[in-house]
Amino acid sequence: MTTPDATSSKARDALIRESKDHIAISVIELCKELHIRAMLGGGPVLNAHGLLTPGISRFASIVVDPASIRHLRKALLARGWQDANSSPRFRILPSARLALRHPDEPAGLILYAVIPGFFADPETTFDLIWERHKEVPLRGHTVRTLGRINSAILASHDGLDGRASRARSNFDYFVDQFSRLLNAREIGITVKLIREMGGCAEMNRLIIALGEQPCEFTLPSMGYSQWRLQIAEPTDQMRRALAILELGPSGRRFLRASKSGWPRSTREVVVGLVRLPKTIAAIFGARRRWAQSLD
Repeated sequence: MTTPDATSSKARDALIRESKDHIAISVIELCKELHIRAMLGGGPVLNAHGLLTPGISRFASIVVDPASIRHLRKALLARGWQDANSSPRFRILPSARLALRHPDEPAGLILYAVIPGFFADPETTFDLIWERHKEVPLRGHTVRTLGRINSAILASHDGLDGRASRARSNFDYFVDQFSRLLNAREIGITVKLIREMGGCAEMNRLIIALGEQPCEFTLPSMGYSQWRLQIAEPTDQMRRALAILELGPSGRRFLRASKSGWPRSTREVVVGLVRLPKTIAAIFGARRRWAQSLD
């Protein structure tokens, strides 16, 4: 027998799904009008690719060309959307995503322009994802979406909103599906894409779970560090600090094992100590600089 609470929960889930689909359709159409490259991700896309999700997110997720993220946000604000704090927890770095809500929609919207731990230049990462995008039907409309392989990669990423989201990891749930649904060719493409996007440390658990050898760790690129810290010339010390903050436990172990960015002489140790105050200021000032860049 179905209880009233269960019936109410199903009704809420149906309402959220409908709202998310409406948001996805309208925002992707807006992006087309503005000539902005953008792709829908999340549950509807995973389902379209034959993958199941463990729950229902209350946000529609869209991956946006980094060069256009501010332009799209302004266009959405002009249409009644409002900035929303999707995670009230304290964070050192600015969120890697923009969350918005509309008073007429029970669901919200999250825009991703950079993927935490994917240390290639954000434009390079987006281009690689865009090259494999698909178009799928959604409630009588055709929307641009993530491709099957990139959907699998991002679904198994535990830190899309920083470390707080890692406590809600669905890694084992998704990897069990990927190991059965991805063929040998697709697994090879998955590893190649992760390497090209600079995600070796972040995604080494996925690579190993798929039976492949993890690729070599590299520090965040200049482009990635400039985007996340909002400074013109990040130093190697800043890039290493950024990697430590962005990666999860397994990624940080991979970073330490690589000894990338470690001082190789007494002189480098001294130089590092001298530069430490500037690095601290760069890290802890990133949120303020990012907020200013949106104004």
